Formats: sequence, structure tokens, C-alpha cells
Amino acid sequence: MALRSRRPLVSVIVGVFLGFTAASWLVVPRVVEISVKNRRSSVCTYYSSGRAQAKVLDTAHSTSSTIGRHKHLQPLFSSQEGSDEGEEELYRTGNSSGPVPPASFLYVGVMTAQKYLATRAVAAYRTWTPNIPGRVEFFSSEGSEKVPLPIPMPVIPLTGVDDSYPPQKKSFMMLKYMHDHYLDKYEWFMRADDDVYIRGEKLELFLRSLNSSKPLYLGQTGLGTTEELGKLALEPGENFCMGGPGMIFSREVLRRMVPHIGSCLREMYTTHEDVEIGRCVRRFGGTQCVWSYEVTSSCGIWVERVKVHTLRVCSVQICLNLLLYLLFCFK
Repeated sequence: MALRSRRPLVSVIVGVFLGFTAASWLVVPRVVEISVKNRRSSVCTYYSSGRAQAKVLDTAHSTSSTIGRHKHLQPLFSSQEGSDEGEEELYRTGNSSGPVPPASFLYVGVMTAQKYLATRAVAAYRTWTPNIPGRVEFFSSEGSEKVPLPIPMPVIPLTGVDDSYPPQKKSFMMLKYMHDHYLDKYEWFMRADDDVYIRGEKLELFLRSLNSSKPLYLGQTGLGTTEELGKLALEPGENFCMGGPGMIFSREVLRRMVPHIGSCLREMYTTHEDVEIGRCVRRFGGTQCVWSYEVTSSCGIWVERVKVHTLRVCSVQICLNLLLYLLFCFK
């Protein structure tokens, strides 16, 4: 009887052992294959060397602009003096424009309001902004330079813009500011909210696999809610990038679209800022928000936003609405 009672237990143990063994034979070769492909990828090799991240962290501060409070501040990153051509070859990407060092790669404009400057904006500035391969500035309404802040921050008060919601005019004027001041200085431009967290290293890894000289408009694709279907003036097949997770524009999209922002502001069909930005990009930029399968096939995986309801600036573990760009390069 004892022998019979042990047989089921022995069978389970043997079955589990054989199952793990078979799984290891199937999974390990695939992992090794992926690792080899990653090492062969120019983008992944760029990061595996560790020199790119060191370059970002070691860059010095340069002089600041003279707009509003920002005239007293310095950029987060700048290129090192005396860097030779061989060193800049480290940053060569798929772009036809040639080497792009981290200090000149990505510009992030964070939309905020006066009532959030000392909380959300400060939290973002202290956490994820140092990991952005380029420059981050915070855009608020006219008069924001008078708001007292606990730390110096690059705040851009937009003339003639208030903090009304939805922030359609603020968003368009921020894009115009990017175009007028930085179009030839950065490859990519991002519009972000003040309650997101951006994984700068992952985002850079993904963007370096794309060509900023092409009209690309990246983000989480939106079509509107069920109740809004047919009410957003979208034709079949048209979409927009949702504002919450952030919108990314290639240099070429801004170059095409921004000169026509006046027309876009005069001809809005909804109160949704992200819908109207998408409409303007589609009308004058010659493209629309990429569908999720297009992003996945390019180089990585887009992961949705994780909501956190509280935000504490004083705590080391600051709670933010997390935008996790977990972008893995499998080529």
C-alpha cells in the first residue's frame, strides 16, 4: 500500500523535472540567438559598450537661453569641448544626417501649469529628466516666471497663453517654440505631460533605430471613446497620438507642420488637444500616428501608462503617472 501511495508523487516529481528539462532545451537556444542578434545590432552595440551612457552623463552645461526664467538656467546636457571626429562616430545612427551625439538628439517639452510648477514639474525635473539624451524644458502660461520654485528649473512662459483646459493653444505654441528655437539642433521632439515618467535610455535606444529625416509621428494610437466615434471628424483609417502617454515628432514632421499652425488653430473641430494635434500633423505633416504593429515591427514594444494617484515631491520615492517606454531591440 505504501508503495502504491508513493507512485503518484514520484510521477509528479519526474514529470516536473522532465518538463523543466525540455523547456530549457527549447528556451535557451532562443535566448542565445537573441543575444547574438543584439550584439550584431549597431544600436544595441552602441549601448552595450557603455560609452554612450558615459558620454551623456559626462557632458557639461552650456549657456542658457534668454526666454523668461530660463535665462538664468543651464541646459541639462551639452557637447564636450574638444571632441574629435572619431569620438562622434560613436553616435552615428540610421539617420542620413550623420553623427548625432546625445546632447543633440532629443528635445522634450513638458506641458504644465502654474499650480503644478512647484509639485509635478519639480518632481519630474528631479527624477527622469537627467536621463534624457538632450534637453528638457517646462512650458507654462504667461507669468509663470513669477512662481517661486524650490530649485532652478528651465521654465518657458508662453506669451499670450493661459492655463485653461484643454490646453490646445498651449500645446500648439509649445511646438512652435520647439520649431523656432531648436529645429536644427535636435533630431527628435517630444510633447509630454508633467505627470509621466520617461525611461530616457530605452527611448533613445528605440529612436536611434529610426530615421528622423522621415515624417514620423509616434505615440499611443487613439481613435476616441465609443461614445465619440463619428464625432471627432476622423475619416475611416485616420487616428491620432493620445496626449497622456506623450507624442514624439521627427524633425521632418515639425518642419512641415509648424508653419501651418495658425490654420490648425483656426480650424479645430473638437475640444481635444491631442485630436487636433493629430489632425494638423496628418494635414500638413503628411503622416499620422503609427499603428501599434508598426512600432512593434520597427524595434520594440510600447507599454501602456501605469496610473498612480498620489504625488509627493518631498519623498525620495516620488509617485508619478508612469510612462514606461520598455523598448527592446531585437534585430
